[in-house]
Amino acid sequence: MIGDKNIVITGASRGIGAAVAREAALNGARVGINCFRSKEKAEFLAEELERIGGRKPVLLAFDAADPNQVERGVQNFVDELGSIDGWVNNAAINVSGLLPTVSEAEIREQIDSALLGPIFCCRAVLPHMLRRHQGSIVNIGSIVTRKTFRGQSVYAAAKGGLLAFTRALATEYGRKGIRVNCVQPGPVKSDMLDTALNLAGEDLLGQIPVGRFGMPGDIAGLVVFLLSEQSAYITGTELNIDGGYHLT
Repeated sequence: MIGDKNIVITGASRGIGAAVAREAALNGARVGINCFRSKEKAEFLAEELERIGGRKPVLLAFDAADPNQVERGVQNFVDELGSIDGWVNNAAINVSGLLPTVSEAEIREQIDSALLGPIFCCRAVLPHMLRRHQGSIVNIGSIVTRKTFRGQSVYAAAKGGLLAFTRALATEYGRKGIRVNCVQPGPVKSDMLDTALNLAGEDLLGQIPVGRFGMPGDIAGLVVFLLSEQSAYITGTELNIDGGYHLT
C-alpha cells in the first residue's frame, strides 16, 4: 500500500506514533522514527521494525517543537533516503488539569508541542514535497475538538488550532499535489489517558458506544491509508476514530 514511500512519524517511540511506524513498516515503507526524550525506546522500536519490515528505519532525534532542530532532522532524512513522501505529526504533550491549576510553563509546553510543532514540521517538509509535486501529511488531532472532558482546556485549544491549520494547508497546497488530513482519535489507552481519567472520571468509558477505549493500533491503519495513494482524493478532512464517543 505504501511500499515505495518514505514516511516520517514524530513522537514515534511509543503509543500511536509507534503503532503507525509498525503499520507503515509492515506495508513496506521506509520509516523515519522521530524521538526526543525516549531514545532507548526508539532504538528498540527500530530493531523491531527492521525485523518485521526488512528495512532499517532512520532514527531522527530532534525536538519537533524546535524549528532549527526540525529543519536539521528533515534534511538528515532527505540526505539519507532522497525524499519525503509522507509526514505524520503525532508528537504532543497533554498536561491534564483545570485551567487555574495549570502553570504558564505547562500551557506553553502543550501549545508548543501540539500546535507550533506541527506548523514548524510542515514548514520544513513542504519544500521537499513541492519539488516532487506530491506528498501526504497527516496531523494527529483529538476528539476533544468536538467533545471535551474535564482538564483538557489547553490541550483542546491546541488541537483545535491544529484542525484549522490542517484545513488551511490543504486548501493552499491541494493543487500542488500535497494532501493534508487530520485524524481525531478518541480516548486511547495510554499513559496520557490514565492521567486524564483522574479528572474525567471512569464514567468516560460509558460514553463510548462500542464499549471500550481505543488502542494505538486502531488509529494506525487509518493513518497509513491516508498516507497511501488509495486516499488520493481525500484532503482537508477531519476523520473521527473514537468508537462513536462524539455521538453521545
